[in-house]
Amino acid sequence: MQITKPKGPQLVRPGPIGLGIRVLLGATVMYWFAALFTKWNGFLERDPIASGRLYTLFTIWWLPEVFALTFRRRWGLWPAVVFLAGGAAIGLVGSLAGGGVWNPVLAGWTYAGDLLVWGALAVSFPVAILTRSPGCELGALPWLLGGRKGEAAPRRGCAVGLDRLDAWEASRRR
Repeated sequence: MQITKPKGPQLVRPGPIGLGIRVLLGATVMYWFAALFTKWNGFLERDPIASGRLYTLFTIWWLPEVFALTFRRRWGLWPAVVFLAGGAAIGLVGSLAGGGVWNPVLAGWTYAGDLLVWGALAVSFPVAILTRSPGCELGALPWLLGGRKGEAAPRRGCAVGLDRLDAWEASRRR
């Protein structure tokens, strides 16, 4: 009888350290999402760099993860590339039309991307904390809805390394 290994890394449930970090990160994400959700008028007036809203950089970083877990297939960097290219095209058209690079359409495009990513994180962190789902916090909902299997979705790993922290903590407990 041949024993086969599961495909991909075996994910472990978070221990006290991983759970504590998820609580801190989750509280931060919820705070940023609430600020983002309630401040559309400020978003419209000034671009993210001029206003100090640098969480749009995190949006670009996490966009591939959100798409991979939402659509359950590897997209690579394409979601981020399309988001940046779309933003560049909207800014160029706005500039050529005389409205400036930062315009209401580009503000809406950026706002939609930020809401998508931060909304996914704002939902995923509490679910990951309450269920102690293994691996990346973004995999908490697919893991819960998928019958709590060993892997939540096809991905290369957690963008912030929580899966590696959980593996380290589990090996330390052994």
